[in-house]
Amino acid sequence: MTLVLKQILPLLAMMLLLVPLAAPQTRDAGDNETLRQAAQKTGFWVGTTIQGRMWNRDPEYKPVLGRDFNAAVSIVFPNLTQPERGRFDFDAMDEAMRFARQYNVKLMGHSLVYKNPNAQPWLHFNGITCGGWSAKDLDEILKDHIQKVVRHGGDTYYAWEVVNEPTQQMHDSCWARILGPEQYIMKSFQYAREANPSALLILNDTFGQAGIEKDRADHFFAVVKKLKDAGAPIDAVGTEMHWEMPQLRPSYLEEFKDFLESARKVGVKVHITEMDVYQGSTNSPEAFAKQKEIFYNVVHTCLLDSNCIGFMTWGIADRYTWLRTADWKNFPDAKPVLFDDDFKKKPAYFGVLQALKEGR
Repeated sequence: MTLVLKQILPLLAMMLLLVPLAAPQTRDAGDNETLRQAAQKTGFWVGTTIQGRMWNRDPEYKPVLGRDFNAAVSIVFPNLTQPERGRFDFDAMDEAMRFARQYNVKLMGHSLVYKNPNAQPWLHFNGITCGGWSAKDLDEILKDHIQKVVRHGGDTYYAWEVVNEPTQQMHDSCWARILGPEQYIMKSFQYAREANPSALLILNDTFGQAGIEKDRADHFFAVVKKLKDAGAPIDAVGTEMHWEMPQLRPSYLEEFKDFLESARKVGVKVHITEMDVYQGSTNSPEAFAKQKEIFYNVVHTCLLDSNCIGFMTWGIADRYTWLRTADWKNFPDAKPVLFDDDFKKKPAYFGVLQALKEGR
């Protein structure tokens, strides 16, 4: 037996030398990196929305949010936080703050002043007389509400959308009609600054579903400049990007770059506050590859500009997107965010991750 082995072993060795070696199985060191980990390296905010009842019903919601994001949008509409005059309901804020402390996440409050249906119900802004309030009384109500909510949030909230979509509501808003179109915005920012001098104060608006419409953006920045020149403590502007691929203009990225430049000229930072991209009626791989490209382009462009400080998706998983509801377009096939119905990472997730890893 020993003689046979001595004869066979050299032949086996020669045969092994002739067999090509398989390539080593390597892993990209960043394969398992999260958006949060990549964002932290550049001091960038990346987050998503806390969606009320959903995040309590779904056991995956909070762990995924805490693992993948370092920020979250906390809904603090006045009709929710002060349902009766003098009685504040901070239960939802308190739950968000407990979550934020547990997962070391910071919060953005959305929003302190918004359209009439989101005002405190007892203001009766649904009537033609806007409840019959005097400017003096409404000013006191505005100050009391903003300062109680902001002080309750404390340092757990790194940012507040002080006024949301002002140019869309300018002619219908009871705040604007009674206090003045610019005056109510000015007062809102002053009261928020007094309540928390260190928080980032944002004026947020929307600019269309096909990109950032120039006329709307120009009007918005004219308002921002006027307010800033008058002393309003606006730190940043927020842009919503509820985009729909079938109508998205090829110039969308140039439009965003123009928006960034306009913000720089008036001396404010930029925060992408609400982004989702409806893929259209097709669920083809090509559609989701295009969706990935759009998310990558936007975040990459944001990170190239040191004045652009954060990015939020509007919803964490496709199954919970508002686009599938009657609140907006009622698109039952909408798959517009970074996680699919089962909380699996989509191509769009990796587009954002790639942009974050490339950094500033």
